[in-house]
Amino acid sequence: MDMKIDAQRVKKLREDRSWSQEHLASVAGLSLRTVQRIETEGKASPESKMAIASALDVDVATLNAIESGAVLPNPGPAIQAPARSRWNDLLRHVGVYVLVCTMLVFLDVSRHGALTWAKWPLLGWGFALLVRWLMRHNASHSQQI
Repeated sequence: MDMKIDAQRVKKLREDRSWSQEHLASVAGLSLRTVQRIETEGKASPESKMAIASALDVDVATLNAIESGAVLPNPGPAIQAPARSRWNDLLRHVGVYVLVCTMLVFLDVSRHGALTWAKWPLLGWGFALLVRWLMRHNASHSQQI
């Protein structure tokens, strides 16, 4: 059973995050064709509607189709959610990095008695995380100005 959904709002929320339809489909766990249909026809199953709302970090009611004369719900803090989500994503990457670093160092030291090969992936990955953090920091700083 398909539900009416505000196709323009979905598209605007997606574009505000600079996401392609493919990226939204991937984050929401939907097919690209489903996202395309939602944005063109304004129809979605309840499951697809919840998946889109979750991926865009908005309340499901925000995606309801607009009735003539109806007032749009104020998304309020949901507009700031992508920045918060990006920081959570970065923190998750750092957590995985620390866990993998610990395992690599343990393996390297236990097999060779010293840190030999493990330093190279650690340095490369660490540098990539540093660059990612700097990009997030500059992006959030420029939004505050």
